[in-house]
Amino acid sequence: MFKTIALIFFISLPTFARQAISGNRYQLLSGVRKQKESIQFWDKKFAGEDYLYGKAPAKFLAENYGYIPLASKVLDVGMGEGRNTVFLARKGYNVTGVDISAIAVRKARRLAAEHGIRINAVVSSMEDFKGEKNSFDAILVFYYVDRELNKKLIEWLKPGGILIYESHTKKQKTLAGNEKYEDKYLLKELELLSMFPDLRVLKFEEPLHRGEFTSSIILQKPLR
Repeated sequence: MFKTIALIFFISLPTFARQAISGNRYQLLSGVRKQKESIQFWDKKFAGEDYLYGKAPAKFLAENYGYIPLASKVLDVGMGEGRNTVFLARKGYNVTGVDISAIAVRKARRLAAEHGIRINAVVSSMEDFKGEKNSFDAILVFYYVDRELNKKLIEWLKPGGILIYESHTKKQKTLAGNEKYEDKYLLKELELLSMFPDLRVLKFEEPLHRGEFTSSIILQKPLR
């Protein structure tokens, strides 16, 4: 009887002695997995020959790019297939477009080539992107809601720089086919007016009469 108990204890000992995965290690593994899943998701979404959101720039940008001084250095956050990046590059701006999907970046470069221009297109998550402090005259954020990125956006923006931000609000979930939107990727009503409290509001729109629900803002970083 004693020998049997001792043998069970001996066999079980390594199981009890095995070290648990540390919190930091678990977060690292989870983050890697999450990023791979994100890359796979967007690569699949952009895999077709057609441009998912078209080749024309977002209407809000096309109507308001004049807020950005000519020849400015611009960052396009989560540029997708490059419609906004290419639009500004054609206007003479020095644009860096960043996206996690290599397929999207490849299509952005192709779109630029169609217009006989080159863009600085970077394959990277915004979490890994190494922007320098006070390095951009303007930053575009179109349909890329990541509130944890907001502090970096302000740091990357030069004093006097312009931030143009647009995304869907939670009302978008009331439209057929949009019910599964995750709230964390949607804006609360009027949220953009308080999301960047240290920046000056130059223009704000949150129309309710269109076929989709969006919120758009143009902000300026103080000179000091």
